[in-house]
Amino acid sequence: MGIPLTKIPAVLSALKRSLASQIRRELFRQQLRQRFPQAHFDWPITFVVDDYDSLSIGTGCYLGPYSEVVVLKHSAASSIPGSLRIENGARIGMGANIRAAGGAIRIGQGTQIGQHVNLVASNHMVDHMNANMHPDKWDTARTGITIGERCWIGAGVILLPGVTIGSDSVIGAGSVVTKLVGERQIWHGNPARLARSLS
Repeated sequence: MGIPLTKIPAVLSALKRSLASQIRRELFRQQLRQRFPQAHFDWPITFVVDDYDSLSIGTGCYLGPYSEVVVLKHSAASSIPGSLRIENGARIGMGANIRAAGGAIRIGQGTQIGQHVNLVASNHMVDHMNANMHPDKWDTARTGITIGERCWIGAGVILLPGVTIGSDSVIGAGSVVTKLVGERQIWHGNPARLARSLS
């Protein structure tokens, strides 16, 4: 059973679009491999990057499949440039959602990040007086995320804009971090609270 002659142009057009999309994906993957040859990307991963100078991935880093990484140095919604720096040996599990737009995200050397973690460098501007959210403006008062060295960020953790995690700290699975976490501390919960300090 063949394809009717009248359908051949539509089928060829669909094949052409599919092939062009596959070629674009493969070219992008090759570009990442050339820029970051010592990092390992477990495809599929969605990348949106407007300026490669704002993206840095160190030696021995791993980024898990089904992750989505957005790095926008320039955004109409914020005057603060976005950037992402993943330092040597950092590992990020599958399904990560990393939004480095309107603020900088830094993931320290040797840090381990579990699956389905959300790192959000900026959030929408909220007018508390009128209880309105501005969909086209991002808050510039709290931006960026800094994670120190050798941290463990559990599965499903959400780190909100303005958060710093001190080196050698642990964030329990499913936690929502809204404030500064000191070095060598264990935090968990929603909102995350200090459970104990490490000796």
